[in-house]
Amino acid sequence: MGIERRSMIGQHLVCGFDGIEMDEPFIEAVRRYKIGNVILFARNIANKEQLFQLCRDIEDLVQKECGHPAFITIDQEGGMVTRLSSDCTNVPSAMAVAATGKTQSAFEAGLITAKELRALGVTVNFAPCLDVNSNPRNPVIGVRSYGDTSDVVSSFGLSMIEGLQSGGVMAVAKHFPGHGDTHLDSHVALPVVDRTREELEMHLAPFKQAVVGGVMGIMTSHILFPRLENSNVPATMSHSIITGLLRTELGFKGLIFSDCMEMDAIAKHYGTVKGAVSALQAGVDLVCISHHVGLGCEAVEAVEAALEAGTLSEEELELSTQNILLAKAMLAQEMRPPLSVVNCLEHQKKNARLHQRSLTLVHDAPFELGSNPCFIGPPCFRATNVSNDEEALLFAPVMAALLGGAAIVTTENPDSEEIKRISGQIESFSSVVCATYNGHIYAGQIELVDSLAKSKPVLCIALRNPYDLGLVKSPVRSIAAYAYTKDVFEALATMLIGNRTLQGKLSVSLGGIHA
Repeated sequence: MGIERRSMIGQHLVCGFDGIEMDEPFIEAVRRYKIGNVILFARNIANKEQLFQLCRDIEDLVQKECGHPAFITIDQEGGMVTRLSSDCTNVPSAMAVAATGKTQSAFEAGLITAKELRALGVTVNFAPCLDVNSNPRNPVIGVRSYGDTSDVVSSFGLSMIEGLQSGGVMAVAKHFPGHGDTHLDSHVALPVVDRTREELEMHLAPFKQAVVGGVMGIMTSHILFPRLENSNVPATMSHSIITGLLRTELGFKGLIFSDCMEMDAIAKHYGTVKGAVSALQAGVDLVCISHHVGLGCEAVEAVEAALEAGTLSEEELELSTQNILLAKAMLAQEMRPPLSVVNCLEHQKKNARLHQRSLTLVHDAPFELGSNPCFIGPPCFRATNVSNDEEALLFAPVMAALLGGAAIVTTENPDSEEIKRISGQIESFSSVVCATYNGHIYAGQIELVDSLAKSKPVLCIALRNPYDLGLVKSPVRSIAAYAYTKDVFEALATMLIGNRTLQGKLSVSLGGIHA
């Protein structure tokens, strides 16, 4: 096919690096091992100007050393999974977008995101999640899902895909064949979904719709599906699931990406390098090794050895390479907007409306903020490895600065002593606004809300999964806000100042959540 073998292999790797500039190990890996694609995280992004220059530098290096453009990839889902800096437009999470009740909101979120990514130099977005969040205690999906029914996930997910791809960015739907029914996080464990094919149909349905709808990419999950694959390997490494189900049965013609092969589900149980080879053998086109580029180099050597030994088909790898290069050529033809589109006034206004329309009144009860409110809530601790690193943003002080009053920052899971202490501090305040963040997992947060409600009017705000609100026993007003972000805080402040009627509707049931 006119491409040197190592250069061919390098097209199948997606690797990352630390810092806001490419470091020498990464540059050397591109030069020697021809790694042709990059994944960016918040660790790589200081501001939009720096990111623009970084993408240009990556493109120049990869084009020079590999002879083809790079896929510059990112996880820019919206809400809690956003990598772009605050001088870019970060849209709401999937569940928040679904709460607006309008699939046009998902298209708008996708188009805004695509225009800004494209202007910055990013060409592939690992979004949206097409996982049906059927398990309320799912520790890693939650608000990243549009809802707990396949119809909602399909309709909003397809609109997001359309928005992204009409803006010139490859959408990569994830996590096939579905991560919504797990109770473990595959970043730190190896989940098992022991469901029959019939039981899995609701999880497959959005992916089927996306395939028909023309999604360009699909990402695999690191989950064991023993009813679909009788060998003890996760979907990412399963020929039955990748080639048999996704390629042959569902007829997917686009590119298949693995989730990160350094996640514990792979690294601890199979090994990142061996897992990468197995994924390619299963029919995956591109394997992500997001953090240690040295493992990417080892994977290139391991693929070379597998080709030599005949355990990996050279013909199939060449066909896969052709599909990758075709997709790169298609993306290269897309118009690139000017950098001025990033966080432009039009995007800011649309994003503020999306956030405002997503706020959801879950339980109504008498509540007035009054002249001297007290804002209480935990920090934005790292609830899952897919989140960004902890930031200085704190709900209580930010809300007090926006609306006046006092602020109390709690621990992530208040014990009885902390609850008693805080409950004794609120007597002089007109009201209490108490936030939760994964309170359905950290029960102390819910106990604090119930304790505060004994003596004061309380507004409880779920800053991530709305399932928290199904556990509050006291008759308090409660709002699902879906994310712990500055945009959410500003939308809440606007709502409280204007005493606005909330328009959002839950896209999940709270009935299945129990203490």
